Amino acid sequence: MYATSADWSFDSKPDFPDLDNFIANLKAAGAINWHYVMTSETTARTMIVWPDKETAHKALSMVRDDAEATTAQKITSTCEGEIVAGF
Repeated sequence: MYATSADWSFDSKPDFPDLDNFIANLKAAGAINWHYVMTSETTARTMIVWPDKETAHKALSMVRDDAEATTAQKITSTCEGEIVAGF
């Protein structure tokens, strides 16, 4: 499995106007899990688990571009890699 993560910044806590559709699009793109974690009043981190790197890379621009466009958030950093342990 493969994981991707993005750190986001914003001026005020984002509203997710079409969250159900966003989640459906993530699942359709192959995402296994998605988490959105508030890390401060103006920052958050997303973590997505994918079946493999190829699936992740096919979907990431859609996922990130849609989120930026609909929630007034900006990506400040990203990271990704193979999952080697977990539960």
